[in-house]
Amino acid sequence: MVLIALLLFVVGALAWRWKTKVGYPLSARLIIVQWVGLGLGVVVLLASMAVIVPPGQAGIQVLFGKVNNEPLPSGLHFINPFAQVVEMEVRTRNYTMSTVADEGQKRGDDSISVITSDGLTVKLDATIFYSLQQARLPEIYRTIGPDVEDRIVRSEIRASLRDAAASLSATELYTSKRQAFVEQVSKTLKAAFEARGISLEQMLLRNVILPDQITKSINDKISADQDAQKMAFVLQKEKQEAERKRIEAEGQAKAQQIVSQSLTPQIIEYQRIQALRDIGAKGNLIITPMGGATPMIQVPARK
Repeated sequence: MVLIALLLFVVGALAWRWKTKVGYPLSARLIIVQWVGLGLGVVVLLASMAVIVPPGQAGIQVLFGKVNNEPLPSGLHFINPFAQVVEMEVRTRNYTMSTVADEGQKRGDDSISVITSDGLTVKLDATIFYSLQQARLPEIYRTIGPDVEDRIVRSEIRASLRDAAASLSATELYTSKRQAFVEQVSKTLKAAFEARGISLEQMLLRNVILPDQITKSINDKISADQDAQKMAFVLQKEKQEAERKRIEAEGQAKAQQIVSQSLTPQIIEYQRIQALRDIGAKGNLIITPMGGATPMIQVPARK
């Protein structure tokens, strides 16, 4: 666009010079050409100086191979018309390496194969969230270039996962030490990225794929642990039920003992007389033999 602006300026200047050498009406037409050329030249020059950086992007100015150390934030800027502006994204990005085809940035199986401390090969699916530090974009462009993912991110993920997995067994990586593994990898990645002007926001270990024989062994162990816990629960329940019955039996025996100790012949005779009195009060005929024999009760027939 700068060359077009210069060409328009030249046309305007030539029209201004020739108008004095020709007569009317050509001179009048040259005046129009003069002002149109100069006006359009100014517009094109200003347009070549104006740069709009989209939201979520930042611009790096490159003038004759030299990178300006001040990045351009999103918005309208007026720069040297001869400078080139390279846009780089500063939003949060994610990079996924997965066994599932087309799920990550690469086609096919792009999982990371690591070797654990027990010599087994384990495949890992991982996703990281990162962003480029806007203030360091000129440095990133100068030392790495715009292709940060293939040159830095991908290789650092692989190296960090492999180094951290070498100190754990396959079973630990799959079960008890998984969170500790993620924290160690995140710490290593954060330091490596920070040195390059990249901020690590989060690292996710999405899947751990063990060899088939190890997966079967782990599942069998988990099943055995669950069966053992179930049996322990049943035994505990039976023990509690037996204890409840023992306490109940002891309570009943103690109650019977107290009752038997409190029953004297006088009390028994008194209660017998009271029972006979209640029966007689209902209109029944009671014949009570002497000597404490069983009384005879005649119940009147209902009419």
